[in-house]
Amino acid sequence: MTALKIEKTGEQAGKPENPEHESLRDQGLRKRRLAMSFASYMVTFSIVIYCWLQNMIPFRVVTEFLAASLLINGTFWYLIHTGRNLRFRDPSMTSAQMIVSLIPALWVMAFLEAGQARAIFLLIAIVPMLFGILALSKRQFLFVGLWFCGLYALLILGLWAYRPTVLDGELEILQAVAFLLVMAEITFIGGFISGLRGKLRQRNRELGEAMEQIRELVNVDSLTGVYNRRRLFEVIREESSRYSRSPGSFSICLMDIDHFKLVNDTHGHQAGDAILKAVASCVAGDLRTIDCFGRYGGEEFLMVLPQTPLEGAKIKAERVREKVASLKFPDIGDNFRVTVSIGVAEYHNDESTDDTLQRADKALYRAKDAGRDRVELAQQEVPAEQLQ
Repeated sequence: MTALKIEKTGEQAGKPENPEHESLRDQGLRKRRLAMSFASYMVTFSIVIYCWLQNMIPFRVVTEFLAASLLINGTFWYLIHTGRNLRFRDPSMTSAQMIVSLIPALWVMAFLEAGQARAIFLLIAIVPMLFGILALSKRQFLFVGLWFCGLYALLILGLWAYRPTVLDGELEILQAVAFLLVMAEITFIGGFISGLRGKLRQRNRELGEAMEQIRELVNVDSLTGVYNRRRLFEVIREESSRYSRSPGSFSICLMDIDHFKLVNDTHGHQAGDAILKAVASCVAGDLRTIDCFGRYGGEEFLMVLPQTPLEGAKIKAERVREKVASLKFPDIGDNFRVTVSIGVAEYHNDESTDDTLQRADKALYRAKDAGRDRVELAQQEVPAEQLQ
């Protein structure tokens, strides 16, 4: 569809976001999330210090917890800062961060003798699961949950093998069952939220597509598939505004299909519609990415040529005129041809856009009076006060 080609091009139609800028934004967001994660480590670290002050663990465990926290977060920060994380399937590394965050807490738990104290760190160890609720899928949640349960099982097996005296059978079983149940609930809730996020993304995608269709309906002529009069005036206003801010020039070409009423009367409106579509497609296919083309009304079309002075616009208009004249319409007649007359005007800072359009319109009528199938340049009109 011609409109789709034009809609995606040109500064006035809006450019897609630069992928490099989007990547930098995502990387910055990942660093901020990592900072939040490090803050969570520091909260746990304050509890570790309290345990040391209460003679529940040796001081070296405090330093080891801090060193492990700095190493883990420093590694993830390095991967994000250097962009190496972009090579991974999950650049955010959410699952990996959640899993390794359990290791420092388990290390402290290994040195605690009181089962109730280990239960506190077990509760803290569940916190990283909350970070994944808005990021992980149901399968990823299940994967992380199994890792958490497996690492906790290794801790209990290690204590049973090397320090069995610190284990309280009934308490440990109760804590293990509670831990498994909580992990299962978080996994279920996380998976449910993940499903809702998936549906929300789908709805947003559908909404975006619907909004794109609405924009096309608002800006695009339904018959020819090129811009309509409303959008053309928007582009002209944008170009005049840009002209006032920076040096340069832009021109407009007002084009009219010659003897179009006679074609409708002789061959019917269906033939007229086919000619309008063919001419629109022919012209739109020869545009630069910064150009804008649309149906001005009836059998009239308008080209807006940014960064183009009058002579350049004339060359463009002549090329368009020749291309249209070469179109063939076998359904209408083997020898049937269509021609166009074009009036060209360059915008000047001392006039309004309406004045520019009026000058192009006068040039168009001169082209018709001179025999049609030709291009005429608009004349620069001198204001009345300068004639006095």
